[in-house]
Amino acid sequence: MEKLIKDGSVVFETAVRKADILIRREKIAAIFSPGEYVGNAEIIDANGLYIMPGTIDPHQHLGLYKPLGDAFRMDTPRQAIGGLTTLLNYQRGKGDYYETVQEAIRDGEENSLVDFAFSLGLCAKEHLDELEGYVKRLGITSFKFFFDKQDIAHTFYDLPKEEALTLDKADFYFILKKLREISPELLLCIHCEDADLFRALQKSVKEADDQEDRYSLTGFEKTRPGWVETITVSDTMWLNHVVDGNMYVVHTSAATTVGMYDTLRKVLKGNVTLETCPHYLLLTKEAPCGLLGKVNPPLRTVKDNDTLWEGIRNGSIKTVGTDNVPVRKEKRFEHGDDIWAVFVGFGGPGIILPTLISEGYHKRGIPLTTLSMVNSTNAARIFLLRDKGVIAPGYDADLALVDLDWEREITPELFGDSDFSVYEGMKLKGWPRYTISRGEIIQKDGVITAKPGRGKYLRRFVN
Repeated sequence: MEKLIKDGSVVFETAVRKADILIRREKIAAIFSPGEYVGNAEIIDANGLYIMPGTIDPHQHLGLYKPLGDAFRMDTPRQAIGGLTTLLNYQRGKGDYYETVQEAIRDGEENSLVDFAFSLGLCAKEHLDELEGYVKRLGITSFKFFFDKQDIAHTFYDLPKEEALTLDKADFYFILKKLREISPELLLCIHCEDADLFRALQKSVKEADDQEDRYSLTGFEKTRPGWVETITVSDTMWLNHVVDGNMYVVHTSAATTVGMYDTLRKVLKGNVTLETCPHYLLLTKEAPCGLLGKVNPPLRTVKDNDTLWEGIRNGSIKTVGTDNVPVRKEKRFEHGDDIWAVFVGFGGPGIILPTLISEGYHKRGIPLTTLSMVNSTNAARIFLLRDKGVIAPGYDADLALVDLDWEREITPELFGDSDFSVYEGMKLKGWPRYTISRGEIIQKDGVITAKPGRGKYLRRFVN
């Protein structure tokens, strides 16, 4: 049966206005002025709600600390509560990608509540020979380069050293160039921290043996200060200029990076996108979560938070990804409890839209149209999710119907597939009353109304 979302305020790309949205099967079939539709569709009353494209999270690490299928099944329902309808997971590691990606697709389609795609980590030399095949056979159009794994990729991915990529600037240049030759639409996502610098700083902090530094986020931030990120972004932006490439900086954390980007983008060729994460918008290195908040790059300062928010306002930062890693405390601390032993990463499922509404719209007055682009539309375009992220006829009916005044505290039922949250106790104002994925209501008023295993793998293509 057709559905009509009636009497809501629709957040289009450049304006917010009252409209009714007709859904037929999985697509947006038409958009009507209020009261214009004549028919017998099932009515979804959106009076008082703001209709936005469902969240697209371009940065997750499901399966890093636990089986991928379990993570999809346990974590994606929590993500839907926050308005998420599509995620991109970083797939990397051992084995033949043609086989392991197919296994990951099966894990997702059997267990995910929402639609999903993969960005593929480049770790081995053979990956470069197979790039075009990954695009054509697997439908993958985004890849990841790990500067933080320079010289040690073989230890992470169980490869003979001679078969692993060095992951230095030369590798970056040649990979970016090869992607550009295949198609200028292909995207290279980059973890931008200079390994030579942060390893030297780690050694310096360790030799100082300051006991307070050993057990604090402040001490950890000294090992990877913001300028370590900024230098790497500036170098890669210049190389991207040389190649006229298409690069994407994941988890931007530092105010200096945003300032440098704003300067260089005026004079350099190529596409460069900055992404940030909710934890860099909400938390600092003084956060009460302590080393539960250890993450690369580290949490920083209020000044960094504020600069990132201004980057969202002015368009310097175009996307937000959670860097979501479902994990339990036991795993995080299995090797010790200081900055050298604690594993990095933490869960942050479904937090993007409530963060943008609560902290961006309510506290900073950033327009809903801007926040909607950051929440969904920009990621859809950058990652070639051609049926997603836009409220218009022909697009997938992926929608979040948001109550701007609904305030919720982050409590255990919102942790996802983790037994802790770095956001625990925080109150965020602005949550979806409905999350609709391809025309199906998958959550209503915080209660999941669909079963995991309905999510589709999204094969992407280049023109």
